[in-house]
Amino acid sequence: MGEAPLGFQPMRADRGESATVIVGSSGELVRIDEFGTTLHQPVRPFPAPVTGGAVLDGVWVGTWVEHELQQARMAALPLAGEWISGGGREVLRQKSEMVDLMPSSAIWSRFLDAEPMAVSRAGDGVVFAALRKGIYKIDEGASEVWRAPYPEWSHLSGLASRDHLVSSNEVDGRIFVWSMAGGVTVLDSEDGGHVLSTVVSLPDSLSGVRHSNEGGWLLLLNSGSIVLLEDLESEPLVVRTPGPVSDAVYDGKCWKWTGWRHDGAFVDGEVHCIAREQIGVALVGGRVLTNEGDWGDFGLNHSD
Repeated sequence: MGEAPLGFQPMRADRGESATVIVGSSGELVRIDEFGTTLHQPVRPFPAPVTGGAVLDGVWVGTWVEHELQQARMAALPLAGEWISGGGREVLRQKSEMVDLMPSSAIWSRFLDAEPMAVSRAGDGVVFAALRKGIYKIDEGASEVWRAPYPEWSHLSGLASRDHLVSSNEVDGRIFVWSMAGGVTVLDSEDGGHVLSTVVSLPDSLSGVRHSNEGGWLLLLNSGSIVLLEDLESEPLVVRTPGPVSDAVYDGKCWKWTGWRHDGAFVDGEVHCIAREQIGVALVGGRVLTNEGDWGDFGLNHSD
């Protein structure tokens, strides 16, 4: 297929209908086409890690957080044309009132006064949370559509991870917001109104959440397991994996995933895993992107 190594260490892929954006561990970004070919040189628009992102029709909306310097940004980069690298970390360190460093190539950008989390597409806009401040929906041009209170779960009051939100997923006109401790708040996608709040009992903390209309929910655990759920009322099915899972997709027939030195699939109620030498970071177009920036074949097919 002619994919070339990325030249940096990727950490995830933000998939969308119009594009896929590969995110590097040091804040690198590159857009790729459906064949894994890069559409421009990798860039670093802002001197901080990219903590979240979502692909809309015309832009990729991302968040950057520099924890040491307590700096956070959100910006939209166009899905056409070249992206360019921005300023260095030394500019952030100046902390001068005159310094207004924002991600380069951005159509719009904003300072954030709280850590952004759980960034995802919702309709033609973006939903995200600001730590302990609220949940927000904005449109493609950054105008606020609605805001909702920051979720609380009384059953999780003793857990330090209760406030950290790891995912938001739009399903049938509702936004499902998940905390690391397994708390779930459901909001109306149109106006942010509260629908319900519950807790899913999990054996370990959440690192991510995937949803498919046919496949239901797949929850990624930090320990090296996944959890399958038909819906929030069903009994969680814990599936042990050889290591932590980085990414998972439902391909129309079954859940497939890649992660720490293995690929896996859940077919007809059975778990299939196969070892891989490198660490799978993301699944894009049926191919596996590894932590070394290389592309490889997914290790399993439905006949395995």
